[in-house]
Amino acid sequence: LNGASNAFIPSPSSARGTISKLHSATAVADEIAVATDTAASPGTAAAPDNSDPRIPPSPGLNENALFQCDPSVEFWRDFYSDGTAQENLQEIANIATRFAALGPDGWRYWIRHAGRSGYFMGNAALGTLGGQLHKRLVSNDDDAGSGQLQLPININSSVATRLVLEAFLCYEQDYAKVKEGQYREPWDMKLNHRQSSPINILTQTGRFVNEAIGILARRNRQRDEDKNIWITDPATSSLYPEYYQTAFHYQTDGWMSKRSADVYETSTETLFLGRQDAMQRTSLPPIAQLSKNRSSKEGPMKILEIACGTGRFMSSIRDNLPLDTECTAVDLSPYYLDAARDNDAYWRKTRREEENRYVNSIGKDDIKPLRLIQAQAENLPFDDESFDAVVCVYLYHELPRYVRAMASSEMSRVLKKGGVLVLTDSIQIGDRPALENKMGDFGKMNEPFYLDYIQDDLSEHFVKEGLNPVEKTVRSTTKSLSFTK
Repeated sequence: LNGASNAFIPSPSSARGTISKLHSATAVADEIAVATDTAASPGTAAAPDNSDPRIPPSPGLNENALFQCDPSVEFWRDFYSDGTAQENLQEIANIATRFAALGPDGWRYWIRHAGRSGYFMGNAALGTLGGQLHKRLVSNDDDAGSGQLQLPININSSVATRLVLEAFLCYEQDYAKVKEGQYREPWDMKLNHRQSSPINILTQTGRFVNEAIGILARRNRQRDEDKNIWITDPATSSLYPEYYQTAFHYQTDGWMSKRSADVYETSTETLFLGRQDAMQRTSLPPIAQLSKNRSSKEGPMKILEIACGTGRFMSSIRDNLPLDTECTAVDLSPYYLDAARDNDAYWRKTRREEENRYVNSIGKDDIKPLRLIQAQAENLPFDDESFDAVVCVYLYHELPRYVRAMASSEMSRVLKKGGVLVLTDSIQIGDRPALENKMGDFGKMNEPFYLDYIQDDLSEHFVKEGLNPVEKTVRSTTKSLSFTK
């Protein structure tokens, strides 16, 4: 980030940030970073010597020496608000003031995203209340609570407002990229988008509350049978690996039902209080820049997304690339692929209307549909060097380490020389020291490979395949790594 964008990354002190050394491992990592800082190149931090077995793995710190680090890496590494709820709310108000100073476009972005977080905060409260009532009334559990509404995972008001503050800091950094021209405003911000309709809002809230009741009950029980899904029969097709045959997040049916696909976007955005889309958009700049650097003589750009889920992020990718870009998405779940097909059809319809209104007349078939393939990330059905860009978002933390290595090999194989690969996923040890004492708790949400994930050197998987590290960006609890071939 240069120039104007720095205005959107508050200093840690302005966000009431303090570095909290919560345990000895964090302290060791910080001391190493300080001791080796003078040996690092500009914009990077030197990696620690992990030959000492007493020093735990710190992949987030190690990779900083390999990548050109966006200023957001340092910002989020140092950010930790230990302020009161009132102080956090004051900082949120300061962010609103900064948005207002940007004029009508900035204020409009702020209003839409403030409303977005408000909606998902309401979902979180309703889901938690529903879970408590279910535990008390249906399960006849007299210990279900004190009678007061508890916030999700029983957090206090200071922590709750800190999470909201993180969401708004994400929005501020996201809008900075928009103002720089690195990518467009989110295409779903328009008031006439279907997600803004009252019917959709009520439908999705109802689906979420119903799903939250089941998720919270299963999470609290922590029983093995709650992790099973219907494809766990030994006769199940080998298309679905053993690691896939679990109810990730304690979702109903894991990834293997329409019900799961229908509520997924609302569930995950509620978990992050609306900031998930903004975090995922850290994947866009390397792909958009590759497109800008291409010559028209090279023909349409070819993009592949691995583990596309409901296709929501793919629609953001498509919205930021030329309309003749040929896009392919793979996922293992047929239910999520069907949701991706629906999201793509709606994006194409919306984009055609926009083009016809403001630019030129295009026909129904002028924007090609998304090519959807059911396949494993570790066994891609494509020829070598088939794609100009490959992107993978939020998959690796749900894979065993050996499958991460296989998937990395496959993604590298299908990437063209000169192409860009973007891996975006959860932060790891070394990325945000203040959160490390709680980082592993997410594994309790039936994320069986998460503890290993946060200690795995992701860049090493790709460097072994001959890829070159380029840039690292962090936004709250998500990081994005880009590579070239």
